[in-house]
Order: sequence, then structure tokens, then C-alpha cells
Amino acid sequence: MRLMSRAAALVDELASELASWPGVSIERISESAALVRYERLELGVLDREHGVAELSFSDSEREELVEHGDAEPSDEMPEGVSHGVHGPSDITAVLELFDRRYRDLRGEDDPYSTQDPA
Repeated sequence: MRLMSRAAALVDELASELASWPGVSIERISESAALVRYERLELGVLDREHGVAELSFSDSEREELVEHGDAEPSDEMPEGVSHGVHGPSDITAVLELFDRRYRDLRGEDDPYSTQDPA
């Protein structure tokens, strides 16, 4: 029996949360990677083996995210950013990146949350 790495478990947790968002689906593209889509549009990629999320943003958004330390430039996507998933704080940070991309694709300003409003 193969043990699941901590990074893989965290990436699975991210995938589960993202799949609960309206219009979002998770599509396996390899043994370790999954494509996250909103309807037919790509939100990003989750890689269980490397414990990383990769997302595409416009040049100006990408530069802003990197400048503020919210993400690193992606080695896999020239127009994208990446964020490692090593602990609970990374889950929050990656969900914020996906939320930003999700709102952009939906044409919304307010962050999406599965939490009920207070």
C-alpha cells in the first residue's frame, strides 16, 4: 500500500473545496495532475506529486501577485503563477488565488465563499 504524501493530501483537500464551487469541475490530466475548470474555462492546475497549484493571470496581475509575495512565477506556464502547498496556510493562499481567477472569469468583484454570510 502506498502512503499519500502530506502535499498530496493537501492538494486533494483543495480539489474537494474547489469542486464545491458553482460551475467548477476537476478533470484528471495525468496520474498526479488535475485541471480545474469553471464551465469550459481553465482556472488552473493542481499537481499532487509536486504539491503545487499553477494558475494563469494577465501580465499585470501576475506581476502584482509575484511582487506582493502571493505567488511565484510559474516554470510551467509563462503567463502563470505557482504556489506550493505545504500546510494549512498554503491552502488558504491557493484558494484566494483560485477565487481571484474564478471571479475574473465570472465577471464578479466580490470573493466567492462557501461560508454562510454572518
